[in-house]
Amino acid sequence: MNLKEKLPIDIIEISSKEVLKIYDNWLKWLLNQKNYSHNTISSYSYDYKYFINFVYKHSSTNKVSLKNLQELELRDFRSWLSFLKIINPNLSVKSLARARASIKSFYFYCILLKKIKSSEIYNLSSPKLPKNLPRAASEKQILKIISILKSEKNKFLQLRNSALIYLLWGCGLRISELLSLNNQQIKENYIIIFGKGNKERIVPLLPEIKSKITEWINWKNQSFDNNDALFISRLGKRLSARYVQKLIEKLRHQLDLDKSFTPHALRHSFATQLLMNGVDLRTIQMMLGHASLSTTQHYLKVTNKFAENVYKKTHPRAKES
Repeated sequence: MNLKEKLPIDIIEISSKEVLKIYDNWLKWLLNQKNYSHNTISSYSYDYKYFINFVYKHSSTNKVSLKNLQELELRDFRSWLSFLKIINPNLSVKSLARARASIKSFYFYCILLKKIKSSEIYNLSSPKLPKNLPRAASEKQILKIISILKSEKNKFLQLRNSALIYLLWGCGLRISELLSLNNQQIKENYIIIFGKGNKERIVPLLPEIKSKITEWINWKNQSFDNNDALFISRLGKRLSARYVQKLIEKLRHQLDLDKSFTPHALRHSFATQLLMNGVDLRTIQMMLGHASLSTTQHYLKVTNKFAENVYKKTHPRAKES
């Protein structure tokens, strides 16, 4: 949610001690029990702060208490979502959905602790999210990128960035999964991934990808002995997500590619190519680390469109018409 420019009142000033304590414990619970990533927890925390500010401004109270939170009605939660759209007119439907999920999670934790009996937030309808087709990078685009990376004169950047792109494309990893990788997770013909919720999965490693990773690790170990992180900066620190995003942006500009070409587009390319070559949805779901098969099924729309285009180009009757 892009609200950081309009920071709210510090929650310490407007919350009761009991509410503050629950908030702190909730964040710890998200980390230790729910295994949420630090990025997700940070986002949930921002959503919470704006929610508490809303409650404070729309309640005649000096400090937001559990009683205030308990007494909120359905119309109050609707007003809160309207409030978010007023202070940020460009707020996306996805951001609103996440805000709702954040506060639902907080209330669930309060109910779990028996601090609150129930909440009308569970009667708040979910915003309809647009069902956009995943945009995959084409094989031609990826081969051009690999060619550019091979021409990099700096050996450190050449080997590291090549291994990085090969892994994103060849194993369908999320950026967070890629950058959290350690050397021991790379096995002979597979890679061990710890995805969302710290769930473990295994993804096969093609010989070409394994070769690129091995080449990078051998070179890295010459200068950074005992550094367990697979992808590091030139200072020896674990690589940041922002660096990968900047790298993709740079490659996108060099090749004059569409804005849809992002690190995630390489993950989409991985899934789409598997589907087009006959791999079943359950296997792809497992390899991508999707909790729900319905998420993986979005790729069917891409492959169905591909099949339709092939049919129109190749079937004799389609050619005649």
